[in-house]
Amino acid sequence: MTKRHTYRFLAIVLTIGLNCSHADAVEIETFTQPYRSVDVPAAEMGVLKSVLVEEGTRVSEGQLLAQIDDRVLRSSLEIADAAVRAVSTRRAAEAELALCEEQLRSYRELLSEGNATQREVDRAETNFWQATTRMQTVREEAEMRELEQKRITVQLAHRRIESPLDGVVVRIVKEAGEFVSPTDPVVLRVVQLDRLRAIFSVPLSRIDGFEKSQRIQVRISGNNSPVDAVIETISPVADAESASVRVTVRIDNRDRKILSGVICRWDLGGNLP
Repeated sequence: MTKRHTYRFLAIVLTIGLNCSHADAVEIETFTQPYRSVDVPAAEMGVLKSVLVEEGTRVSEGQLLAQIDDRVLRSSLEIADAAVRAVSTRRAAEAELALCEEQLRSYRELLSEGNATQREVDRAETNFWQATTRMQTVREEAEMRELEQKRITVQLAHRRIESPLDGVVVRIVKEAGEFVSPTDPVVLRVVQLDRLRAIFSVPLSRIDGFEKSQRIQVRISGNNSPVDAVIETISPVADAESASVRVTVRIDNRDRKILSGVICRWDLGGNLP
């Protein structure tokens, strides 16, 4: 083989290699988004008394974010507490029951000794039965008062608007003084940013071999170094129009260095199993 033919052969091989590399290097892109985004609603209707956070505030799960006016319910709870603590009716019923029980016992003894009639014993038994019934009524009323107290306590808790997750407030929908109704209950939005999510449309020809929990690398706009990520879900259904499969990727962002809403690229050729 002459030197000229050798160069031509090497050129052909190099061209084939570059074409093969180009065929393998399929890069797809999408945007990062919060791992969770929750529109936080009010569980009870009413006037919004206060909003304790603003956009950009970092919040913890269970933290109080806003409060619905609860003055009427607090007054109702005071009444319910007083009713639960009331003991005069119960003590009167207990005393009456003890007296009727003692009378019944005495009349039965007198009857056995021949010093009382059966009618007197029957009357004492009736009085004892009535006293027992009144005692039961008092107990049931006390249980109802305790249930009412618990109901009001739950209603008060529902007027507290708390964060459902550790995250950041990104939108205030309603301000203090506005009415929150069942048809428009959302007060604010909280997102989780210590993790991010990226949803890619992977071509059907490239989906084989990828699996859930597989570690991959993606590139984030503005970040020169690749970022580790994990495949979280692979849709079992392909999109017929785009001939692609929806793949959700989880990106750790505990240091909060990656912004939500920036371009995220995935080189499928560089992540082939």
